[in-house]
Amino acid sequence: MMQGVTFVRSLVLGVTVVFCCGFTWGLSKSDPCTEARKSLDTLTAVSVTPQRLKQEEDILKVCPDGVAGRFVKALRAERSGKVDNAITLYREVVAKDATLAEAHGNLGLLLLERGHDREASVELTKGLMGKPDPRYHRALGRVMGEGALPALALFHYSSARRAFPGDPAIQAGLAKAYEDLKQYDRAASEYDRLLILKPGDAAAHLGLAGLYRKAGKLDQAAGQLRSYLATTTSDPKGHKLLADILMEKGDREAARKEYLLAGIDVTIDPEDFARKGDVFMAEREYGKAITAYQTALKGRSNWTGVQQKLGDAQMAAGHDEDAAATFAALVKGGVKDGATLYRLGLLNERKGQLDEALSFYRGALQSDPSDVNARRRLAEILTWRGNFAEAAEQYRELIRTRADNPLYHLNLGRVYVHGKDLKNAVPEYEEALRLDPTSIEGHRELARIFMRRSSPEKAEYHYREVLRLNAEDEEARNALITLYVKQKRFDDLTGLVKDWLARSPDDPQRHYRLGIVYEFKKDYELAFSEYKKSLELKPDNARALFALGRAYLKSGRISEAREMLEAAKKADPTFAEPQLLLSSIKNDAPSAKARKHKVQKAQKAQKHRVNVREKKHKRNRRR
Repeated sequence: MMQGVTFVRSLVLGVTVVFCCGFTWGLSKSDPCTEARKSLDTLTAVSVTPQRLKQEEDILKVCPDGVAGRFVKALRAERSGKVDNAITLYREVVAKDATLAEAHGNLGLLLLERGHDREASVELTKGLMGKPDPRYHRALGRVMGEGALPALALFHYSSARRAFPGDPAIQAGLAKAYEDLKQYDRAASEYDRLLILKPGDAAAHLGLAGLYRKAGKLDQAAGQLRSYLATTTSDPKGHKLLADILMEKGDREAARKEYLLAGIDVTIDPEDFARKGDVFMAEREYGKAITAYQTALKGRSNWTGVQQKLGDAQMAAGHDEDAAATFAALVKGGVKDGATLYRLGLLNERKGQLDEALSFYRGALQSDPSDVNARRRLAEILTWRGNFAEAAEQYRELIRTRADNPLYHLNLGRVYVHGKDLKNAVPEYEEALRLDPTSIEGHRELARIFMRRSSPEKAEYHYREVLRLNAEDEEARNALITLYVKQKRFDDLTGLVKDWLARSPDDPQRHYRLGIVYEFKKDYELAFSEYKKSLELKPDNARALFALGRAYLKSGRISEAREMLEAAKKADPTFAEPQLLLSSIKNDAPSAKARKHKVQKAQKAQKHRVNVREKKHKRNRRR
């Protein structure tokens, strides 16, 4: 009895150990990627580096290409400084699993680092919705502050300061937010705190001087700046602000000296040079325009309109790197209008940096939703990348703006075709052709769709329209030839090729093609005639020689067939078919009587066809 109890206890203990050790023995089919995804929730909480790296390795082993694996790869790319690779991986992660807050937040931080503030703010907000990370608050504080949203900047900076109380950037952001909200006392208090953290901070000194100036305390403002510039003599912003304050005080001579220290030539008339730049641009003298605009900016460094014109001139001259630097400086300075972002999108697209281009185009549309150029470029890149659903949405938006543009309908139809949505593609192509009946590509692509949908009559109509618009379109002609052969419409086939020949009667290739049609119809005499005309125009055409020999052989004229096939072999020794046909003649040579009978039969059939044509011609004449 005791032995039995011991056995049962041992069995229960064994089963317990097995199940507690994580073995499933086939009883569970848990997805390793699902388990890896769950482990991400604890990954960021692990602060010990070896333990964290071990957990990352485990995730990569079980799920290298799933959400968890891609997230770990993104983390590692970010740590190793491969920002573009990390951005791509984070995008893939959030596309597969939009609930992974840290992927959104980290993506937002990297986008902000790249200067894509608008897209960064979206991702950072999504990150905060699932994970209250103070880094995301700090980044959003910066975005909101630069985006003229001081109340939101104040909220995010205040949230971030709890985790980073000694961060000067947060302190400067708080001071600027209070200043923008016209809470000047609080702003001054925050600037004072910033100077305690970082005594030589430029933002604090310039900010305090600006506050004194707004309060009408010009002497205190000038004193603040002189104290700062005594230790930091090379700050052009400080010298310019001091010059402006001195001008307000009426001290022109002292102001002139400060302007010169700021790099501003007060002897220059900026308006005059800006006008000269405009004239040079109109005359397409882009190099001279660049020089004029740069000179104007020496007299007024923060003239946004001229900076934009300078960037346009640099783009027109092909100086893309200089143009990108000019527009990037505008964005960094807080100018984020749609036109500037659109140009940065174009410049990045030219360099092949499509992620950056997409981000700038999206930013341009957020600034100006009616910018059709930005939306069109965005749609085209999305199509190239295979993001057909999003590309279709962009084209639909373009159509809502300009429904009378046939190109938008044509491109939307193409996107539907790429996405294998032929049902929705057809009406878009039809609308494009209604708006522009002369669109060769529209007719051609719609014909292809109808062929795929087994609607040969409609396909034939559109291929014929292509030939009407361009009689030399080879694809449309070959498609119609294939269609007529398949439907055994040999008269239509003959007419099509004869019309083609009539447009260029001295083209040996067209005579050769018509000969093939006659040979296919077994009108050998007409085939002989066309092949011979082709050879008159191009005597060494191996394929025409071979075709004539083949037709002779079919009609029983063996010696002539052999002669033509030998000539074809000589004209092109690499052409294998003549030798194969010659071998068949030697291996299967008929008797003289059989050859004579075959020739007579062919002649009789040809005579019958001639009689039928003559009778048909007489009937038509009587009518």
